[in-house]
Amino acid sequence: MGVPGTYPAGENPLPRKPTPAAGRMTPRTILIFSADTNLCFSLALLFQDRYRVVTTTNISAIEEIAAGSRADLAIVDESPSEILLKRLEKLGDGSATIPVIMLYVYNARDVALDGEFRSRAASVYYKPFEISLLSKRIDELLAA
Repeated sequence: MGVPGTYPAGENPLPRKPTPAAGRMTPRTILIFSADTNLCFSLALLFQDRYRVVTTTNISAIEEIAAGSRADLAIVDESPSEILLKRLEKLGDGSATIPVIMLYVYNARDVALDGEFRSRAASVYYKPFEISLLSKRIDELLAA
């Protein structure tokens, strides 16, 4: 992609339904952001056999990467903040809304901000989370 901190992974994803014009399957794409390279790598390995996965550790480029990779879903591992909320709103401003799954540690001091994320995200998982529940939710969102 040319964006620092961006790592494409897996080209053997679960295919979409065939498009009438092309007659071939097209992959569903998951964009994963985390400042934790190990989490990006682990999630990419987990999903690369079913989806096309693009990972980044660069939050400032998430909108550009989502548009360039034609992401169908974004997983964002970041503490809630007003700045992050604005970035995520930009993901929904394009021609297609991208569902977002948030991963973060719950903080009782940020109840209002937590509520804002819960109302805007497709799902929120507090760390530590069950990977099987995350995987099931991704399958549900991408099957729609």
